[in-house]
Amino acid sequence: MNPEIVAIRGLIAVAVGVGVLLGVAGTFLYQQFLPEERRMLHQREFAPQHRTVAEMRNQPDAQGKKSGRRSVFQKAKRKSLSTTETEVVTGIDQQSAVETNDDDDDDEFFDCSDENNVETETDPRLAKLLDKVDILFKGTVECNKTAYSLLLQLKDQYADKVNVLWRLAKASHIMGTVYGEEGDNDKKKEFLFEGFGFAKRALELDESHPEAHKWFAITVGARGEFLSLPEKIEGGSLFKEHVDKALALQPYDPSLHHLLGRFKYEVTNLSWIERKVAGVICAEPPTATYPEAVNHCLEAEYLSPTPWKENRLLLAKCHFNQGNYTDAFRWLKCALLVPVVTLDDRSADREARSLLPDYERYLK
Repeated sequence: MNPEIVAIRGLIAVAVGVGVLLGVAGTFLYQQFLPEERRMLHQREFAPQHRTVAEMRNQPDAQGKKSGRRSVFQKAKRKSLSTTETEVVTGIDQQSAVETNDDDDDDEFFDCSDENNVETETDPRLAKLLDKVDILFKGTVECNKTAYSLLLQLKDQYADKVNVLWRLAKASHIMGTVYGEEGDNDKKKEFLFEGFGFAKRALELDESHPEAHKWFAITVGARGEFLSLPEKIEGGSLFKEHVDKALALQPYDPSLHHLLGRFKYEVTNLSWIERKVAGVICAEPPTATYPEAVNHCLEAEYLSPTPWKENRLLLAKCHFNQGNYTDAFRWLKCALLVPVVTLDDRSADREARSLLPDYERYLK
């Protein structure tokens, strides 16, 4: 799992009628992969610069019959199984997929920052401290607690520093997640709302900062499980607005594409009653489709330098709900190939294993 990508379960308890739980695309569908997806992903290999999915769809098919380039599922398998330049295996063994190790007990939470995002901090002392905090964010739960403590020591002195405030929002969110895992919902709520306050202040200071928008969106969503249904629905619209703004400022952040993919998946899954409630509360109720969710998850997969179990699981679910059972099954096996390292990986792995029998039955 890329240390620069968050995969914290419960990352966005967003409302669009229901709280969106980020549980938060790799691949192995080569010849059977949906033509449009394969074309889009193959074209990206030839593109000298990153282009959006929408732009790629308007381009001609760049895949020739004699192309020697690997398919997206071959790349996913390669990323899942090895970090060395080894030959890609073009078949997938089901048994090896379901035997992925899930015994790792390292409780880690990872950075949601874009690895290409470069912050400039003019205060050398502060820059050094923030570098230390960022390293701690990539470690164990104890490291994350240390990061939170360090940031609290900076809070008063740097109360108007956006680079401190969005990190405080992130640290508070992580602490809330930790207490949630321990079953202490009162502490969880306290930290999640604290994180929202820090993110709100960061955004007030600088509306052009992508991390401020991102963590404002995340903390807005995270509060959802403690709010009323109307407040959740309003929060969902606010979440979407600020993810869009963050993405406009930081288009290469895979976590933002995953967040939009998750949002669109949840909106598509809304029940008739939930849609009616959203229609009453919102002037423009959110709309989405599974293909839209898939596109954002594919974008996240291509921007993520390492395997992402939750993103692949979400792709499997999107395909399954569209009736693409073969595709769904292969995405699910790709998710199972990713080693279990974090709490979020373990959660996604449990869900993937629970879905596997049903997915297998639909193939028969």
